[in-house]
Amino acid sequence: MKNIIERNKDKMIKDVLDIVSIESVHAEKLEGMPNGEKVNEALEHILKLGESYGFKTKNIKGHAGVIEYGEGEEYVAVLGHLDVVPLGEGWKYNPLGEIVEDKIYGRGTMDDKGPMIAALHGLIAIKEMNLPLKHRIRLIFGTSEEIGGPDIENYLKHEKGPIMGFTPDAEFPAIHAEMGILVLRISKDITNKNNLEIKGGEAVNMVPEKASISYDIDGKRFEKSYKGVSAHGSTPHLGENAITKLLKDIDSFNIDETIKDSLREISYNLCYDLDGKVMGIDFEDESGKLVLNTGIISLKDNKLDVDINIRYPVTYKKDDVVPKIEKIFKDKGFDFRVVTSDKPLYYKKDDKLIQKLMKVYVDETGDEREAIAIGGGTYAKAMKNVVAFGPQLPGRPDVIHQLDEYILIEDLVLCANIYGRSMIELSK
Repeated sequence: MKNIIERNKDKMIKDVLDIVSIESVHAEKLEGMPNGEKVNEALEHILKLGESYGFKTKNIKGHAGVIEYGEGEEYVAVLGHLDVVPLGEGWKYNPLGEIVEDKIYGRGTMDDKGPMIAALHGLIAIKEMNLPLKHRIRLIFGTSEEIGGPDIENYLKHEKGPIMGFTPDAEFPAIHAEMGILVLRISKDITNKNNLEIKGGEAVNMVPEKASISYDIDGKRFEKSYKGVSAHGSTPHLGENAITKLLKDIDSFNIDETIKDSLREISYNLCYDLDGKVMGIDFEDESGKLVLNTGIISLKDNKLDVDINIRYPVTYKKDDVVPKIEKIFKDKGFDFRVVTSDKPLYYKKDDKLIQKLMKVYVDETGDEREAIAIGGGTYAKAMKNVVAFGPQLPGRPDVIHQLDEYILIEDLVLCANIYGRSMIELSK
């Protein structure tokens, strides 16, 4: 397998650059394109690529795509997504793909386009080796993971699920436990007396790198911007939240005092810690501590909306977290709703799926660490019998959702080998 993947390395690099060049950020729904034109372009591109390598393909009504090899009633799966978070501003390298020395830069190189191309080249090697397999192998490409969309839900309306599989949507080694995830919206109708506007954040699962406030005062327009450092919403301590900076500065602005009171409540409860301690939800277990990210704020006309992203430990439940936050804000006159809710995911370390993946990982890397628990939630939650497995190797910096996202070419090749061998193990 390694010889085949090495021989095809240049093709694999080109395939990564080609798919990364498509800015597949979720956009307005169009006919046959539930996540917009660019996401659909990426989906059509990957299916044509699969066909060019001699595989069967299928488009699941624009929500997902399939590249398939082998025969059999049941199948094993590699599940990844083609949609990406917004590019953001301030890249040193081309966010739509550029090779610099030993790295491929671009949005999606790590999450998830690069590793899914690695999986495709692992499958190409399996096809060339013509190994006998008990089960079919499917690469499943979703289209709305970054917005918590219904791509895999729609897939499962038309296709049955795999007997087992993995998603290259996190880090190595195999992940046996994932925290629960909540997206909550806190809203309030306000009387906006001086054309006040506040905005910040692009995606609730990203630490916002920009926020701004503007309003009219004495016939002039006052404006101030704040700059943060982007990071994934599951690791907000690695970034700097621009919304937090703005809200902590709220007393310095010449705006209506009642609006200030509302913003102070947001600031006090959401901006002074990253584990919910102020609100009494700082839970912790073997999977880690609860994590809180204030991801988006919008105040315009007569409406204030704040979206927050919470990751809670695997031994806790939604009802341990939500009622406390709801009471705090409803008591202060805010509206409150749960936008999305994903339960924790948990497999024992001696589960057959975990053991198979860990064997391949140890054989390929020599790293004998155990399966891990993470605070982030992955695509594995979208489909039963699937766990997260790579692509980030231990010790590598976390570049997912950040400026100048990249994948090392040597890691891309290693992923192709790990994923190829893992597909063989699962399909025996």
